[in-house]
Amino acid sequence: MVKPDLLNSLRMALGFLTVLPVPQKADWSDTDYGWSAVFYPLTGALIGLGAAISFRLFSRIFAKPIAAFLALIIWIMLSGGLHWDGLADCFDGFGCSASPERRLEIMKDSRLGTYGALGLFCALILKWLCIQHLPDKEFLIFSPLAGAAARWAMLVLLKFPLANPNGMAAMLRNHCPKHVLLYALPVPLLLSILYGPYGVLYLLISLITAALTGLLAKKKISGINGDVLGFSIELSELVLLLAAQVIP
Repeated sequence: MVKPDLLNSLRMALGFLTVLPVPQKADWSDTDYGWSAVFYPLTGALIGLGAAISFRLFSRIFAKPIAAFLALIIWIMLSGGLHWDGLADCFDGFGCSASPERRLEIMKDSRLGTYGALGLFCALILKWLCIQHLPDKEFLIFSPLAGAAARWAMLVLLKFPLANPNGMAAMLRNHCPKHVLLYALPVPLLLSILYGPYGVLYLLISLITAALTGLLAKKKISGINGDVLGFSIELSELVLLLAAQVIP
C-alpha cells in the first residue's frame, strides 16, 4: 500500500476546495488524493475564518445587512463557488419526476434549470439573513466552525453507494482512509469546544444533515456523486446558520 504524503494531501485539499494559490506537486498518487479528505475540515475552517474576518471589518464601515452580504460574497469567492454548483445541480435533478438515470443526466447538464435557480436564490437569501443576525464576535468563531463541521460531516457520505463509479466522489471514496471521519475530527471538535457549551451540538446537527442528504441521494439517484458532496456542504452550513438563530 502506498504511504500518503500528508503535506501534499494538505496542498491538494487547499488547492481543490479554495482559490488560494497553493503550489501543487507535479506528481501525486491516488492515496494522496484520498487522504486530502482528512484536511477538508481545516480547509473549511480557513474559508469560514476569511468570511468572519471580512464581516468584522465590513461591520465597522457599513450597516450590518451590507456587511453580511459582502461577507457572504467573500465566503463564496474563497471556495470558488465550487459547492454552489453541486447545490444547483442537485435541486435540478432531485426536483424533477424522472428515473435515477434521467436525474443524473439533468445534473450533468451545464444549463441552470428552474429548481436550481430557485435553490441558489433561496440559499443565498437565507445565508445572508442568518449572517446579519449573528453578533460579529460570535460569527468570528461560528463561521470557521460551520465551515469545518459541514466538510467533516460530508465525509459520512463516502459510506453511501456511488451513483457514478468513475467520478470524483468514487475516487475519493476508494482512496480515503477507512477511519476518515475520526482522522478529520480534531479541527471541528476543537472549534466546537471553543464555541461554547452547545458547540458539539452543531457537529451532531451537521452529521444528521449530511446523513439525510445521503439518504435522499440514494432514493433519487441511487447513490452519491460529486454534486451531492457539494450540496451536502452548502446545506449543512445553511442548517447550522439557521440553528444558530435558536440555540443559545
